[in-house]
Amino acid sequence: MAQSIGFRDYAFISLGSNLATAFGSSQQTLEWALDKLKNLSVSPVITSSVYISSPVGSPPDTPDFLNAVAGIIPLGQDTPLSLLHFLQALEDETGRTRSDIQNEARTLDLDLITFKNEILNSDELILPHPRAHERRFILEPLIEITSNNFKLPGFNSSIELQLSALSNQQAIKKI
Repeated sequence: MAQSIGFRDYAFISLGSNLATAFGSSQQTLEWALDKLKNLSVSPVITSSVYISSPVGSPPDTPDFLNAVAGIIPLGQDTPLSLLHFLQALEDETGRTRSDIQNEARTLDLDLITFKNEILNSDELILPHPRAHERRFILEPLIEITSNNFKLPGFNSSIELQLSALSNQQAIKKI
């Protein structure tokens, strides 16, 4: 009898962009990244709609971001760190630069939100992502592809409750 797959078998990845790249507009860059994620999943990638969101905690005049969330079922040999390194390599391919400026404009931002049901706290990676439950641009797309009662690993409250607890300081709209 085949074992059923649930959301706890997925790795969820947040995608964001607000600068054009050699791959085109932010929208085209997100599509390029989503296409690359297909190679990392044993089944079709589940993808949210794309959202436009206002920058929060960013330098003045930072352009709005395009955001989405994707879910993959990692290949058998993948680990949270191997997936993180792959995501960072994709960011580098788009010409992303890293600086000490928090929440600055970027060509591509790929954050590993969860990896299956793992909880991890290392120098290189924290899972689930330490600020996912505070970010409307992650929670709204994540609800779209999971369910209102989905819980991030280690949390007692659903992402719907986490989303309802957020202030409306960040404007976000499905496009």
